[in-house]
Amino acid sequence: MRRFRRPGLPTSAVRELVGATRRTAVLRLGFVLAAAGLLAVAALASGTLGARPTSYFASGGGGIVVLDLSTSVDPRKGQRMQRVLRSLSQSSTRVGLVVFSDVAYEMFPPGTRGGELEALIPFFEPPAFDPTRRRDPQALRSFGLASPWTATFRGGTRISLGLEVARKVIERDGTRPTVMLVSDLDDSALDTEALTRELIRYETAGLDLRVVPLFAPAEDRDLFVRLVGEEAFVQNDELLRNSEIEERQSLVGTFPLVLALATACLLLLLALNEHIFARVAWRRA
Repeated sequence: MRRFRRPGLPTSAVRELVGATRRTAVLRLGFVLAAAGLLAVAALASGTLGARPTSYFASGGGGIVVLDLSTSVDPRKGQRMQRVLRSLSQSSTRVGLVVFSDVAYEMFPPGTRGGELEALIPFFEPPAFDPTRRRDPQALRSFGLASPWTATFRGGTRISLGLEVARKVIERDGTRPTVMLVSDLDDSALDTEALTRELIRYETAGLDLRVVPLFAPAEDRDLFVRLVGEEAFVQNDELLRNSEIEERQSLVGTFPLVLALATACLLLLLALNEHIFARVAWRRA
């Protein structure tokens, strides 16, 4: 045990130093308790910062977007879709992309940099008003640039196929990202049974599903609320908050005043501890 004892100064005034020794022990205990208290305050403050991911995914770490490109997506719905894509492209989120109508395929694999989605935004630009084509019914349906998937997606909407492709991508990669469905939810009546089965597979596998409704009709939204619950829906205020993010950063939140003060006090306390309770040192004259 002698090897673990600190060397001391030999003195014959042990009794005179008893009071000082006790005061030092009490002060050290007080410093330790104060430091532990400040550390606890900092930990609690860090858990209540109100920070949120710049993406719509639960963890902010990435996910798979399942995008509805069926003919029922009109310019107004396309503009909201563009808003979602822009907010994802301006964040540091890693995403995958599955597109669908009556067929579905993987456009971007999971882990793709969010900025890659920026190339899709021009295809959802709202149409410019052209008074010369006011009576042209086709002019009301066209928006954005001529898309490369127009020739492929000519049929109706089968949401189950898009979700199925996303699930198989997750099984292939062995990851557990959040799946975000961006759709007007105007699903084919013939797809309801397949959609229900697919959502049951999601629940069985423990996959997290979020839904961004594109001005969905009440009956279609109610069906999804019954199937996945209201909490799965991205609300309008969250959509607006994410859309206003223009800086490339991973978290957005208010300045953590309590956390900053607790950290500053803790650092000051540690500095005082080193100054007050420093070991006695001496050197030769």
